[in-house]
Amino acid sequence: MTDFTWDSVVDVLNSNNVPEICLLVMGLVAIAMVIAYRHDKDSFLYKILMLVGVIVGVFMVYIAVAIDTGWHTGTMIILTIACFTLIIRPFREINFSLILSLLLMAIIYVWMGGLTGDLAFLAETWPRIIAAVVVGAVVYMITGFIQDIVQLFGKVLNAWPFLLIIGIWCIVEAVFLFTGNGTVFDYVSNLINGNSALIL
Repeated sequence: MTDFTWDSVVDVLNSNNVPEICLLVMGLVAIAMVIAYRHDKDSFLYKILMLVGVIVGVFMVYIAVAIDTGWHTGTMIILTIACFTLIIRPFREINFSLILSLLLMAIIYVWMGGLTGDLAFLAETWPRIIAAVVVGAVVYMITGFIQDIVQLFGKVLNAWPFLLIIGIWCIVEAVFLFTGNGTVFDYVSNLINGNSALIL
């Protein structure tokens, strides 16, 4: 009986083309999402597809980190963009910086209530409120800036024309990898060099 090790899991995933399958699924989900969005962005199907997109995106990130696929740098860039796009789509309108700031304000307020000794005066109501608000405001400014940048990229990449392009690219990339034709970048490079032959 074969021992169950992480290396054996990786070998099984690689030998069964799991990374390529995930890339193909990501492309199909992205295109299905575009179709559902264009038809009715408030539909249950669209919301389900967004959830599936998050799951597939997270799993693909895990696969990419855990397995040395040996893929072209360009493929990894497209993979990263696709994962980011699918994962962030349902969360584009959520104000995480505000949620984090409020959470930290509550933690600071509660924590300062237990101060004793020379710092006991800080455990009084007003010092606790002021300290919590200051910490919350600083955290909100820092995380808000980062969140705005991330959400800007998320909104641009999640515009349906870009999402459609990403979906098609993932599918083509997966097909190229399945058929042993390298990557889209390899094919373009071969075209430039006058060799466009494909292995079918």
